[in-house]
Amino acid sequence: MQRFLKPAIPLLIIFIMLSACSIPFLGGVSEADAVRTSAAQTVEVLRTQAASSAGSAMTLPPIFTETQPAQILPTLAPQAATITPAYTLIPTKAPTYTLVSTSTFVPIPCDRADFIADATIPDNTYIAPGTTFTKTWTLKNSGSCTWTTGYSLVFASGNQMGGQTVTSLPGNVLPGQSINVSVNLTAPSTAGTHQGYWRLQNAGGGAFGWGINGDQAFWVIINTGSTSSTGTVSTGAFAVTSATISVSPTSFTTTLANCQAGVNFIYTGKIATNGAGTVTYEWRKTDGTVVASDAIDFSAAGTKEVTTNYTYVTSTIGASASQLLLYIDNPNHQTFSAGGTFTLTCN
Repeated sequence: MQRFLKPAIPLLIIFIMLSACSIPFLGGVSEADAVRTSAAQTVEVLRTQAASSAGSAMTLPPIFTETQPAQILPTLAPQAATITPAYTLIPTKAPTYTLVSTSTFVPIPCDRADFIADATIPDNTYIAPGTTFTKTWTLKNSGSCTWTTGYSLVFASGNQMGGQTVTSLPGNVLPGQSINVSVNLTAPSTAGTHQGYWRLQNAGGGAFGWGINGDQAFWVIINTGSTSSTGTVSTGAFAVTSATISVSPTSFTTTLANCQAGVNFIYTGKIATNGAGTVTYEWRKTDGTVVASDAIDFSAAGTKEVTTNYTYVTSTIGASASQLLLYIDNPNHQTFSAGGTFTLTCN
């Protein structure tokens, strides 16, 4: 039986395939599917027969299985890749530095003076008891406000020596300018050392002086306890032998408004005599107008300084020059004009 089946199987398959070509198909099944179905059924019958054979083993061809075409999936547009940084940058705030001040700023006060010099009567000058004298200080306006004629020299403490309690300033003094301030005093009748303190006072009545805070007083100190130097007394007539003049500043530039308000100039005269006596003098303009007058005593031949403040007022834009003259009324009746010219520029 086995020998019979081996050659018959291929012939049987061919016959079935040829016969399938003439089998009518239903409208829903294709011809290829019908052939495959018939072949599969035939093979199944042969398998059944072979299995019923007593102990006979038969090898059958494999059942044809159609491979479905691979499904083509639509290609999606690639998405933007998300890049995760290895670490996250955290913005760092700029460091804050604390500046440590090495000095303390002290604002310039409105009213403050600098002591420049003792224009007359240096400390511990001998003054005979009961003698009148003029003490003059040279002060600089080191504040930020202009000193006006509403400002005054005032007695602060100590020995007043007969001086006025309040003496008005003779003119305006701009910041940075200097002025001579004077007070007429009388030496005490008792022998010894005498000291008086003075300060400035603004138009509102506020007292001020020198120093970083503008609160220090300046002073006059005299000695009436010893005899004065006698010097050499001339046997001839008492006379002024020479007189020279200087002015400070010699030139100054400021605004027209300041020029119209008045700019202060300090005049110093050096008077030399041939002996003891009293000299009376006048500060005059070139037209003969008297600006100031005073007297000074000489106990012996020698040279002494006299000072005055001159407030020059002008409305002229640009540079202008002016001067004061020193007229010796007694004993000479003579005008001295050496020096004393200044230039003021108004912008």
